Amino acid sequence: MLDLRYKMAHRQLRGVGFEIGALDRPLFLPQGVKAFYLDRLSPSDLYRHYPELSHRHFYVSIVGDGETMNCIRDASLDFLIANHVIEHMQDPIGTLRTFTRTLRPHGKIFMAVPDMRSTFDHRRAETTWEHHLRDHTDGPAVSRRDHYQEWAVLVDGLANSAADERARNLLAQDYSIHFHCWTLEGFRSFLDHLAAILPLRIAETKSWRNENIFIIEKTE
Repeated sequence: MLDLRYKMAHRQLRGVGFEIGALDRPLFLPQGVKAFYLDRLSPSDLYRHYPELSHRHFYVSIVGDGETMNCIRDASLDFLIANHVIEHMQDPIGTLRTFTRTLRPHGKIFMAVPDMRSTFDHRRAETTWEHHLRDHTDGPAVSRRDHYQEWAVLVDGLANSAADERARNLLAQDYSIHFHCWTLEGFRSFLDHLAAILPLRIAETKSWRNENIFIIEKTE
């Protein structure tokens, strides 16, 4: 039985694009659709970062920053795939601005976003638009330390000095945690705010397992 991700990709994706942060599980694409793979780390660095995946194959065509995508020309892609990626981005507004820049008109963003209510993020507070706006205008460094502290307490379950030490270690490693988290309604609201400042619209949304899948189209 074909899973929901593939069915949505079959309906929505055409041409040539990139998948960001595919790791060892790229999206299965319909025939005739071509993806290259971008990650912030090389395969050897990924194996060091994720030792639990040492037996898996990582999909990396280009090493680059998914938040800026400086290696990709403007309006050159038919689609972008970012499954379980946006929560790792420290400036989601800037990231979606970058995605929009690289897409041709009517290009699509295929984005699976974990629903915080069904993941280890369930004890955290949902990220607000105001928080996103501050991270974008003032820079993510203003809240980075707080994100790691929250992670140590509410995800790792640590307290006091143990939580402080864990947060310091994560910060020193520049470890890729979930910096932000959303429900279905919260991420839809985030995209609605973005649509006021970027040429984007939600083309399709489905909830599946512990994630919410959004197909976002670049408008003219």
